[in-house]
Amino acid sequence: MQYKTHVTTSLALGLPLIVSSQQLSALNVGALLVGCLLPDIDQPTSFLGKRNRLVSGVTHKTLGHRGGTHSLLGLVIVFVMVAFISQRYFNFAGRYFPFWLCTGYLFHLLEDSFSKDGVKWLWPLGKKGIRTGGKWLTYSTGGIGEYLLLGFTFCLLLIEIRLIWLNQLGNFLPSGMLAHLQALTLKLQTIFSSN
Repeated sequence: MQYKTHVTTSLALGLPLIVSSQQLSALNVGALLVGCLLPDIDQPTSFLGKRNRLVSGVTHKTLGHRGGTHSLLGLVIVFVMVAFISQRYFNFAGRYFPFWLCTGYLFHLLEDSFSKDGVKWLWPLGKKGIRTGGKWLTYSTGGIGEYLLLGFTFCLLLIEIRLIWLNQLGNFLPSGMLAHLQALTLKLQTIFSSN
């Protein structure tokens, strides 16, 4: 999946979560955005790879594309590193940064699991890509399916931003869903922030 599709899809999925947990801030949205692009650091031609050539080159040579960075182990390692740095150096406003960064990271993995190559969720134990889209919901990177998804999530994102601006996101979602999203998000944050 191309970076622009990762960005629109992850924002369309993540903004309702951020808003429902009453944590809408540039830092949290930025964390979600960085997280949704971070797994592709292993590809030198990716959006982040072009901007971090040293890290991208080393990661690509040691793990390959869609290897360690596209796995649950990679997600856990990133969470531990970012949580450690966050506790040491971030102020109170950045306390949810690791959670939102890893939420974006997880969204990236889920989005890539619908590609024809799938995701090696259990890397290094399992080296075969696992697809979740079946025969009809898979896409090829840069193919028509991806562009349809990009168009759909872009339109959905515009609707969400408008509803957030008008403070009416709860009216768009089914009854009580915003409250359920808030409870789920806060519960997950409690679990992942407890030491």
